[in-house]
Amino acid sequence: MNDYTAANRDAWDAIAEKRHGIWPSADFFARGGSLLREHELEAAGDVHGLRLCHLQCGSGEGTISWANAGAHVAGVDISPRQIELARRKAQAAGISAEFLAADVSSRPEALAPGSFDIVYTGGGALGWLPDLDTWAASIHDLLRPSGRLILNEEHPQLGNLEVRDGSIAIVGDYFDRRPHRTAGWRHFAGAEDAPEPRWEFSWTLGDIVTSIARAGLRIESLQEFPSTASWRFGDDLPTVRRLLGSFLLIARKLGS
Repeated sequence: MNDYTAANRDAWDAIAEKRHGIWPSADFFARGGSLLREHELEAAGDVHGLRLCHLQCGSGEGTISWANAGAHVAGVDISPRQIELARRKAQAAGISAEFLAADVSSRPEALAPGSFDIVYTGGGALGWLPDLDTWAASIHDLLRPSGRLILNEEHPQLGNLEVRDGSIAIVGDYFDRRPHRTAGWRHFAGAEDAPEPRWEFSWTLGDIVTSIARAGLRIESLQEFPSTASWRFGDDLPTVRRLLGSFLLIARKLGS
């Protein structure tokens, strides 16, 4: 594990309990609740009986949502504290799910190569990765032949937009790939004072697509969606929805 990843693990461990409080309770999932977007479910199709691995699963709410959709699930995250919370929530909800604390830059030893029909990830995940090529290679390793990657991620351009004096302003440099050291969290209550440093990385859409293709996965579709990030831009939804928000990429491992 490199120094960037170790620092991020410690930062996520430190904030895990506070962050966990923003998500629905175990009762929500016990009643069949789901946090998955409609376009994610459409892209996946019928997942009943399929094996799905959720990389960078956090405290497991997305993973548990896939279990409620019918998949046999495993969630992987760098933060042992978040994995502990994920296991606790799944158990309280009475939902079968496997959770592992591991670095997603390589296939976790506990997960056999070629053992998953779907690898799913996204929702602000890629900005924590110092190397996309090793990440994409681990996905290829996890998937069975003809298995799919479902990547539903924040659009990279989103990081270069912010509200200033009531208007959307362009900030930073979309092509600046240097690691950025930050501290504090602004999108959930009580987290702004978190002192642990963390490192974030800016990848262009081209970087992401190229790493996936270079790993041997065939890109099948790439869709872009408008922003709904009111926590980032405020509540002027008509304006916000004119901005790039997220993208959904589907790729398949070749073979049969």
